[in-house]
Amino acid sequence: MYNRADSFAQGSFKSQLYMDSAIRICPDFSYAWRELGVPYLKRGDFYTWRKYIDKAVALNPSTYLIIRGWCRFKFVRDYEGALQDLQNVDTLPKYILPRSGDGYWNVYTMAALCQQQLGNYAEALNYFNLALDTVVVKYGYHQTDMFGYLYRAVLKIQTGDYNSALEDLDLQEKRCNNYMETAYYKGLAWQGMHNQEKASQYFKEANRLYTEGYHFSDPYCEMPQAVYISDIKNKLN
Repeated sequence: MYNRADSFAQGSFKSQLYMDSAIRICPDFSYAWRELGVPYLKRGDFYTWRKYIDKAVALNPSTYLIIRGWCRFKFVRDYEGALQDLQNVDTLPKYILPRSGDGYWNVYTMAALCQQQLGNYAEALNYFNLALDTVVVKYGYHQTDMFGYLYRAVLKIQTGDYNSALEDLDLQEKRCNNYMETAYYKGLAWQGMHNQEKASQYFKEANRLYTEGYHFSDPYCEMPQAVYISDIKNKLN
């Protein structure tokens, strides 16, 4: 039944029907419970999605608790609920670093971003340090998030630690270069240090990169610390 469901478009009547039939045959099939909820999540029906993902988590927490936490963070913007899930993920046995369903973030980066959104900057920095410094030691540099250094830099800019923010943004360039957001936040850091010449240089660079298409994008949601062309134009005016 599950294989038949996969032959139809996700969320279509037949796909959902076959997935539901798979659950009737095997009520403990956690993957099917999760998949039944995905179309509701993408359509913004978070109430119905929660019924299905909660069942998947109850059956298989080691796999689906991280997924629920990621979705609560990314789609629902339920930062307190997401943080609770992510902190519980960290208590589960694990052999690899838990990551979000789209692979963008490890569990510590998501926890850091939740704490940051909740205004808990010291706790956010602790999680960013786990997501970057500790992960490099324990799992290797390749397991750091694509934009992890940028996220930590933004937090440091918010707390006035501009020199350290620039160091992180330099590391971000080595991790993933030619992104508009990196140039923009370098401009903010230099502006925070009252060096308008340097700031303008990076805001102009950000404008160029944006027009060339080198910026954050996601088909479903606004990405954390996303910057828009209006933000850049305001700095250049």
